[in-house]
Amino acid sequence: MQTELSKNALVIHNIMIQAFLEYDQVGMPSSALKETIYSIQEDLDNGEQAFIGYDQNRKPVAMVRFQVKNNYVYFYRLSVLPECQGKGYAKQLLKALEVYAKQNAIPEVHCKVRKNVERNVQLYVKLGYEVYEEEVAQLISGDVIPVVSMRKQVRQPSEILK
Repeated sequence: MQTELSKNALVIHNIMIQAFLEYDQVGMPSSALKETIYSIQEDLDNGEQAFIGYDQNRKPVAMVRFQVKNNYVYFYRLSVLPECQGKGYAKQLLKALEVYAKQNAIPEVHCKVRKNVERNVQLYVKLGYEVYEEEVAQLISGDVIPVVSMRKQVRQPSEILK
């Protein structure tokens, strides 16, 4: 998969909506489904960034949005088209994000994930992320769900000083 930074809100929105529909179908709707192309473009214009992943035919199949905070990269809305899930695209996007952090001397990568979506938590743990906080979040339906905050150190303190 080829990855590149992108400001294409239409593509980002399309991948995200298709990927997040599964939560709506199991009665756990995500606020991602309320986002519009316009709201995403506004976020991109105000400092948000995104990587898009392309398959071998240059079809956009995955994306991740992120922001650079004080000493970490915070990513969210990691999305892979349903028909492309399980092929390593999410891992490759996370690798691109970690490379970005290293190249910009940012020591950590953070995210929040629904605790009850075990496959996502397990993916991040397998890739070296650790849970550092648990909380509850309110869904757009009004329901509350447990959420874990996760992080991965991508640069050692000694590397940052160099």
